[in-house]
Amino acid sequence: MIKRRLQQLIILGLLFLSIVIGYNSSLLQRVDLIAYDTLISQESDNPPENIVIIAIDDASLSQLGRWPWSRSIHADMLSKLTEANTSAVAFDILFSETDSPEADQDFARAIAQHGRVTLAMAPEKTDNPEGIKELLPIPTLAAPSDGIGHVDTEIDLDGISRRIYLYAGLGDPHWPTLGLALYQSSQEAQTDLPFKKSASPSGSGWLRQIPFLIPFYGPPGTIQRYSYIDVLNGTVALDKLSGKTVLVGATASGMGDAISTPVSGQHQRMPGVELNANIAASLMDKRFLFELTPTVHLIITLGLALTVLPFMYLLPRRYYPLSILFAIAVTVALTVTLFNELKLWFSPTDALALQALFFMFLSWKRYNASQRQITKLNKEVYQQLNFDPITHLPNREMIKSQLDTAIGEAQEGEIIAFLVIQLSGIKEVNNRLSISAGDSALNIAAQQIKTAVGFQYPVARLGGIEFAVMLPKQTDHTNAEQIGRRLLQLLRLPCQLEDQHFFFKPSIGISLYSQDGSECEPLINNAYTAMQKAKSNPKRELCFYSTSLKQQIIDESSLVADLHQALSQDQFEVYYQPQVLSLTGQVIGLEALLRWKHPTRGPISPAVFIPIAEKIGLIINIGEWVMETACRQAAAWNWQNDKPIRIAVNLSAVQFRDEQLIDKIERILQQTQLSPELLEVELTESALMDDHQEAITTLTRLKDMGIQIAIDDFGTGYSSLSYLKQFPLDRIKIDQSFVRDLDESAESAEITQAIISMARSLKLQIIAEGVETQQQRGFLLTQTCEELQGFYFSKPLPSGEISKLINQSLYLTPDDRSQKSD
Repeated sequence: MIKRRLQQLIILGLLFLSIVIGYNSSLLQRVDLIAYDTLISQESDNPPENIVIIAIDDASLSQLGRWPWSRSIHADMLSKLTEANTSAVAFDILFSETDSPEADQDFARAIAQHGRVTLAMAPEKTDNPEGIKELLPIPTLAAPSDGIGHVDTEIDLDGISRRIYLYAGLGDPHWPTLGLALYQSSQEAQTDLPFKKSASPSGSGWLRQIPFLIPFYGPPGTIQRYSYIDVLNGTVALDKLSGKTVLVGATASGMGDAISTPVSGQHQRMPGVELNANIAASLMDKRFLFELTPTVHLIITLGLALTVLPFMYLLPRRYYPLSILFAIAVTVALTVTLFNELKLWFSPTDALALQALFFMFLSWKRYNASQRQITKLNKEVYQQLNFDPITHLPNREMIKSQLDTAIGEAQEGEIIAFLVIQLSGIKEVNNRLSISAGDSALNIAAQQIKTAVGFQYPVARLGGIEFAVMLPKQTDHTNAEQIGRRLLQLLRLPCQLEDQHFFFKPSIGISLYSQDGSECEPLINNAYTAMQKAKSNPKRELCFYSTSLKQQIIDESSLVADLHQALSQDQFEVYYQPQVLSLTGQVIGLEALLRWKHPTRGPISPAVFIPIAEKIGLIINIGEWVMETACRQAAAWNWQNDKPIRIAVNLSAVQFRDEQLIDKIERILQQTQLSPELLEVELTESALMDDHQEAITTLTRLKDMGIQIAIDDFGTGYSSLSYLKQFPLDRIKIDQSFVRDLDESAESAEITQAIISMARSLKLQIIAEGVETQQQRGFLLTQTCEELQGFYFSKPLPSGEISKLINQSLYLTPDDRSQKSD
């Protein structure tokens, strides 16, 4: 943030500096003058041969004496020039004061005799209110002259003369500059110049018109010059002056005007007479430099300023800073081209300043846009890194960070509860509807979780079908358990999507800081462990982590290794429990039940090892072995007794989802020669609910084979009544939890009656499991429950002992209850 603010301040500072520079016109003018001087110094044209300077130099002063000289001397000089038949003569000397009458008359006669003589005038400051007066030649000399020209020199702010005004005058610009007046007096003045003097109203002060850029031919001394004394003494042959345009003026040091020019060398100035000679020579040579009009200059300036824009968008982003260099190069190239090819002077600094200003402004805008984009991207990255894209809840990394913070802020004695929630059933939504519908289901679940925690505790999606809730600053586990129970209630509610109802099965694991871990990772891992324990026990959907649970996990890990060897080492055995007619006690079926006799641990309950086998995938092989063993035994009993006895085999949810299940059952029936009608597969409600449509497809294929289908533990599920009509079922097994409480619970009796009534209406057969007393049997008999199963008739027995019971009636009178205990 500090770096970004510093960059913004630098850009704004440069922008402000550019504005200040723009207002400081003198600085820009100096840059323009330097550019102009660079270009003008490259001009290399030779001056016309028909213009010469007669210099009043140091040698002339040493021979003719101190200045001013008598005008008779000038008269002699002018007579020489007349004899030499010069084209025109200009005196860059002010004759504003009288000399002796004789000398003035001599000079006037010489002027008249030549006929093309131009005299000089200049403005002079005075003490009167107008402040300026005109220093004109005395009337005696002005009258015979061919013209009068001003010698007012324009000095730029750096003290260098680059231009003059072709016309100037007091109250009205009516005097031409001396060089122009000389040109007009010469024989070359037959061609019109591209300068038109416009009529201007009279005013006050020294007025000027038509600026003229002086196209210097070179440094001082470039234009041919002769010493005044040499011409006067005849040292210079007159034929060298024949037809020439002559300027007479001072070049001696300390005398006359010495002017700095763009072509002057270091510490070298150009005499005023040579400056005027350059002007006259350029007019004769038609060598002009034109300064653009303000309107054209403004148009070009704006056009060049806008060249930054296309370069900005044409160049790749990483080369964007080069756009100002390209724009400057275009400006410089245009300035040089106009000057060299078209003799047009375009001062580039305004364009360069605008380009810099425009570039900085656009840079500032682009920088701000980039910063906004970066901020947006940072937010998006932050969102992606810390929030779930579907539910917009914090993700695993965010909740871990929040948990770390809560641990760091926890006071002594405070508890932090961490809940991991897994939601089964989303896969069915994806399969039946679409992935987007599954996402909607996740959003609904997220809202239910936030509702359950009252929107006051952090909720996160850990990924897949797993969520998390963190409860900081707790005094005990009570609130965590209450929220967990509320979560179970809300998440079990029907979820309506696209006019269909879905039911989810939540499993919740809870770990507590600091008893279950003092750092983030152990707490999360332990909550996962507790959730897996809750998931593996359908009757215990919420589980707190504990050290005993950890020991169970260690034991399970050890049991996993043993379980892999149990099948190959014949440690499994199939037991069978009779299913009888409620009225007569006749055996009409057997349920195959798996038993594991561990060589060192002894008998291990199926409730212990079956969930482990399901978890590690061994249940498929074990279940296939159980079915094959049971079918082969059932086929043998049916052949031996010539009596149809069905065999019921349990299928776990993992087996039921096996894509090869149908093929395996067909193979087993073929190998064992058991009639399909004598095989009954028992499935729990949860196995059917995991993927509703797939379950219907599989059950239909089993039904088409002639296999009977029963729902085991009916009544303990959460969606049985909703889907029952859609499944091709034969039999319902009333869960033993209801049968066990028939003697004591009116509610269990009512539920059992309702289940039997519902099955009757659906034309389904009923079997009640867990019958242990005569009273339970009697109640079920009164409710016309046809088949019973339980310890009242027989406990599960090995195949050898079951063979003795098949042809017996297992109906027990009150006097024979001692048989039950066997």
